[in-house]
Parts: sequence; structure tokens; C-alpha cells
Amino acid sequence: MPAAPLTVTALLTLCTILGASQLAFGEVLAPSSAVVAGIGLVMMTLVAASGILLARGRWATPTGVAIAATWIGTALAAPLGVLSLAVVASGGLALFALLGPWLSRWLRHLPRADGPPPAAVVMLLALVALPAVASLSSPDGVGVAVPALSLWSVGLALALARLAAGSLLAVRILHPMFVVGAAAAIGLPGGLAVVAAGGAATAMAWRRDVGLAVAPAVPRRSDAVAIPPELVPPDVLEAAGLDDTGRPRRTP
Repeated sequence: MPAAPLTVTALLTLCTILGASQLAFGEVLAPSSAVVAGIGLVMMTLVAASGILLARGRWATPTGVAIAATWIGTALAAPLGVLSLAVVASGGLALFALLGPWLSRWLRHLPRADGPPPAAVVMLLALVALPAVASLSSPDGVGVAVPALSLWSVGLALALARLAAGSLLAVRILHPMFVVGAAAAIGLPGGLAVVAAGGAATAMAWRRDVGLAVAPAVPRRSDAVAIPPELVPPDVLEAAGLDDTGRPRRTP
């Protein structure tokens, strides 16, 4: 494996470690919001790292850019200190590495022939990003609605990744209800970001290409077609107890 994807992933991981430490020991967010935001951004970092190193997907670059920019924003919102400066520096290096030309030869330029459609990738990323979006939208603390929405979104993303029965229908029908309920609990203006992230996942779920990608490949039943007896091997006819005309063989 070339050094470029390993270096970019390492910088993004370092930024996440420092950012999570700042959330844990700083005063950027309320403790409950910091816990959910930290877990959500760590999950997103794992997804982006897998996308760079394993899937080599084009979507990994904008995902990593969004993660690094989010950490820089949380660091700038905190009081100036050594840890916040370290987060800004590592986030800037991660952004520089992600936006530079070093990953152009490593990442795929064309989608895989057997891969999911881009809309399905956007749907899964929107579901995984929802915990971080919801917690960052409520910096003064989260109630029961945000953790419940976070568990629901992550579980739904796992179910979709495994093509579980009914998972796509849950994104289309049930997911908007959870999103609206959590947005109402958060209030304005933070609830608008939750609605936007949840609406993106739901909108992608209604696309035809996503439905075809998630639907199980069940063979359709067809009407039986009679085979002329002259095309059937004699041993098959004999084993079935039929004569050369396809009729039951008469026993003497």
C-alpha cells in the first residue's frame, strides 16, 4: 500500500483523537452532548478511514474533509489553549492532505461495477452522521430524544448494510418520525440541521436505484414449459417410467 493513504488516514485519526480529548476535558459542549458527539465523530472517522484504505471510494475524501472541518470548528469555539491549538493544527494538516493530489492515484475514479449506487452511499453516510449532527446542534445538553435517535440511526445503517428485510421501508416511513421528534425536542435553530440530515437519508431511500440495490434478488416464478419427449434423454424417460412418447409406460 502506498504511503499517501496511510499518511492521510493517520492525520485524520490524530485529529479525531485530539478533538475527542478536547470534548472530554474541555468546555466546548455540555457533558451529555460531548459524549454523543465524540462517539458519533469517532464512528465517522472509522468509516472514512475504511473508505480510504479498504474501499478506496471517492466519497471518503469529502467525508474526511467534513470530519476535519468539524473538529476545527469545535476547537475554535473553545477557549484558546494547547489542546485547541493542537486540534486546529492537526485538522489543518488533515484538510491539506485530503484536498491535495496525493490520494488521486489511490482512490477509484470510476464507481465499481458491482458496488452500490452513489445515492445508497449518501443515505448510509447521512444515517451514520446523524448522531454527531444532533449532538452538535444541541450544545447545552441532550435529552432522551438525541441518544434514542442516534441508536436508531446507527442500527438502521447496520441493517441496511446487511440488506435486512424491512430496513429500507423503515428509512422511508419510520425514520422521518424519529427525526421530527428529535428536532422538536432540540428546538430552533439546531433542529433544522437534524431535519436536513434526516431528510437527506429519507430522500435517498425513495430513489429507484437505491430500492433496486437494497431489494433482495428473489427469482420470479414462471410457468412450466413442456419439453417434447424426443428432446429428453432415453435414460431420463426410463427412470421416470415413461415411454418414448412421454406417456406412462404400461406394465405387462
